Amino acid sequence: MEESYQHKYPYDWRTKKPTIFRATEQWFASVEGFRQAAMDAIGQVKWIPPQAENRISAMTSSRSDWCISRQRTWGVPIPVFYHKQTKEPLMNEETINHIKSIIAQRGSDAWWYMKVEDLLPERYRDKASDYEKGTDTMDVWFDSGSSWAAVLGKRAGLNFPADLYLEGTDQHRGWFQSSLLTSIATKGRAPYNSVLTHGFVLDERGLKMSKSLGNVVDPYTVIEGGKNQKEAPGYGADVLRLWVSSVDYTGDVMIGPQILRQMSDIYRKLRGTLRYLLGNLHDWKAEDAVSYHELPMIDQHALYQLENVVKNIKESYENYQFFKIFQIIQRFVIVDLSNFYFDVAKDRLYVGGTESFTRRSCQTVLAEHLLSLVRVIAPILPHLAEDAWQNLPFPYTNEDGSVAKFVFDSRWPAVNERWLALSTEEVNFWAEILELRTEVNKVLEVARGGKLIGSSLEAKVLLHTSDVNLASLLCKMSAAMNDVDNLHCVFITSQAEVIPSLEDELTADVPYSGECEINGKKVWIGVSKADGSKCERCWNYSPKVGSFSEHPTLCSRCYPVVAIQSPQAVAAVS
Repeated sequence: MEESYQHKYPYDWRTKKPTIFRATEQWFASVEGFRQAAMDAIGQVKWIPPQAENRISAMTSSRSDWCISRQRTWGVPIPVFYHKQTKEPLMNEETINHIKSIIAQRGSDAWWYMKVEDLLPERYRDKASDYEKGTDTMDVWFDSGSSWAAVLGKRAGLNFPADLYLEGTDQHRGWFQSSLLTSIATKGRAPYNSVLTHGFVLDERGLKMSKSLGNVVDPYTVIEGGKNQKEAPGYGADVLRLWVSSVDYTGDVMIGPQILRQMSDIYRKLRGTLRYLLGNLHDWKAEDAVSYHELPMIDQHALYQLENVVKNIKESYENYQFFKIFQIIQRFVIVDLSNFYFDVAKDRLYVGGTESFTRRSCQTVLAEHLLSLVRVIAPILPHLAEDAWQNLPFPYTNEDGSVAKFVFDSRWPAVNERWLALSTEEVNFWAEILELRTEVNKVLEVARGGKLIGSSLEAKVLLHTSDVNLASLLCKMSAAMNDVDNLHCVFITSQAEVIPSLEDELTADVPYSGECEINGKKVWIGVSKADGSKCERCWNYSPKVGSFSEHPTLCSRCYPVVAIQSPQAVAAVS
């Protein structure tokens, strides 16, 4: 009886045609003798991510003998001769050494074009007619798996074992394992100290890239742009590198036009931050720096945040957690700097005199931020970092006295323990202030919606809390004499006041109010119209506007600046 039935059959993944099986003699390397040594060595290696150790351990523990021969028309030959009649192989130390000396001079192709009598050592040449060359090639995994011997063992300046092997997750069965086995068999230890594995790049929909599907994202097109620059603009190498740093490479990652646009926006935000820093340091020199103990509280806290950022980024670099670096920088630039410190700093940078303490103290902090940020982003965004470095308004000198002409001539920012020494109480207080600022902005927005105010500078903020410690700290800030740490500076309002109670005489004329809870402490927030008139220079409202006959539209802060500069300006014109 004969009948047809359907069954599964392996197809070649590239040609999409059925595979052909044939039985041939093969060369094998026995793994049995050193499998346990390989398993022990795996435990001595640092695997990134850690679960990679489980994967390669499972594959190595079940590894059978290694078939090292292939029947291909290209590759590194297996240097064996066969007796024409008996088919007995001829391969010993003498024949191997002789062929090795030939290949060292002529390359591995010599096996294919040289005659048998020339490939055999002297004492076998009279029997050359009895032998023929083998046509098998070495398994390519044996080639790549012995690359450590060719690279680390032969090149000056490189040491065995390698610090790091880097490849995709499929290489636990491939290069990582073949390198491990060849090294264990010959050296008795793994050829690497650390192994980092990554996933694969998919398109924006999570599909595998394929030429047939037309969804391949070409890195060159990402950098230079496509034929239609509107549909496929060139983003430059840094945006592509920024995308690489943003993804968790331990799994498969996605890339596409929308993702690249998002990366470009973040890149421009970071570039804008560096431009802000450079622009506000155009007249600053190292000798203008204000010592740390003289800096206002807000500046000391800013340096504390910066030092923590640099510290965390360094740890992430050392652990190859680049996506954490991306997250830290993005949050620091957008939340801590742009949305708070830069926002608050504009007033003293632009309003105070060029040599004023408030401006110089702020510039001191900005200079530290610029130098640190440029250096920590340099490994990921080298072009942006170098661009900023070439536009530094002041020279940067290394500890050894040499001037760093390029960003990579500089050193990693040194740890500043003094900046990190900010007390826990101060750190917690600033966290509460930032949270309170968010709540104040909510009430200001309601007042803006009710047409009471337009700009926040048109407002006066009133605060009350029954928590004695918080009330004391807020009163201290409210009464600060340095025009920096004041509450109204932090809230970017013209006035801010802490009131002792919520009695009617204190709150009756407050049209907008709200309550919030800051770390378990209830705070009442009130917003009313600011007292006084608008200063035409700084736009703050003050009862002092109109008190100066020479400049009746200026406040008490702007008047001295203008009064001092006016005679100089007149002299320059005359």
